[in-house]
Amino acid sequence: MIGIFGGAFDPPHKEHIRIAQAVKEEFSLENVVFLPSGNAPHKCLQAPFSLRVKMLQSALQGAFPIDQVENTFTEKTYSYKVLPLLREKYGDIAFLIGGDSLLAFEKWCHPEEISKICPLIVVPRGEDDLARLSAAAEKYARLWGAKILISQKVRGEAVSSTMIRAKCALGMPAEEVADEVMNVIKQNGLYSEYADYVNRVKSMLRETRWRHTCGVVLAGLKINEKIGLPFEKVFLGCLLHDCMKHTDRINDGVPQDTRGTKVLHAFNGAEEARLAFGITDTEILDAIRYHTTGRANMTTLDKLVYTADMVEELTRDFPGVEELRAVAYEDLDKGFLLCFEKCYESLLERGIPIYYLTLDCYNCYCKKE
Repeated sequence: MIGIFGGAFDPPHKEHIRIAQAVKEEFSLENVVFLPSGNAPHKCLQAPFSLRVKMLQSALQGAFPIDQVENTFTEKTYSYKVLPLLREKYGDIAFLIGGDSLLAFEKWCHPEEISKICPLIVVPRGEDDLARLSAAAEKYARLWGAKILISQKVRGEAVSSTMIRAKCALGMPAEEVADEVMNVIKQNGLYSEYADYVNRVKSMLRETRWRHTCGVVLAGLKINEKIGLPFEKVFLGCLLHDCMKHTDRINDGVPQDTRGTKVLHAFNGAEEARLAFGITDTEILDAIRYHTTGRANMTTLDKLVYTADMVEELTRDFPGVEELRAVAYEDLDKGFLLCFEKCYESLLERGIPIYYLTLDCYNCYCKKE
């Protein structure tokens, strides 16, 4: 039996190869074929197909074959359409998926058809609950006769290609990918769409504040894994949130009552993002503007940037931050509320004047509790 390992591989990382090797051994597969996504229905791919294949070739070094059939499709490449072609080509096949994909399997396009084509091999990831995965497998077996094998020896580490792309964009080291893959990324300028923004913000900040900003970007994207906001909104909102932290220059349009206060940089930063960086998206501008004060009826992006600013992992190490972080990564609304309450209590304890928007935020969210 041949294992089919589909994915965006945007970029491929070391964990992909480790999983393929371990699954091949556990299930005595003849081989594992890597299947890079073509016109994926559920993902926005950043690197073109040809360069994702080139990165895969660099990562695999001939250890596993690559099938490029999805590049022949002009329409969306749904699994129920691709798998029959692979079964015809390779004979008996099994489709490798992650634990999260199994739990969402009934939302796939025609899961009943996929169940007829081949068995699924499920690789638990991170904190996936084996009992929950087994219950889902039994459910799909009853519904569609699906044959689902759950790995008992392999557990995927929580490595995210999105986070790797963000690290590349920020100029941070990405140890999750092989040197050969990183060479392809650099040689082809991949994941550098925001290089101008990054270089300008970095030049405006002190080293410790830049490190904090990188941490906020990564934390924001990690929080976003459960939400699914557009990458650009999260990346730019987090990247620019403190862009005016170290300047005495005040832009036009900044409220007079913020001048000389701890919240000035947020309002000033929103105007800088609009005037100097050309940001026109009001959601991004508002997330920058209110990341320190909060406000009533915050948007999801508002909450995300506010929370990521407090729980990022590169510089935040105050007592209780690990608890806040764990909640925020699981549930943004709960994480935001805990972060806001902690900030509000700190302002009261230190006798710092509370800005009226912060009071509005308190009345909107905390008095309801």
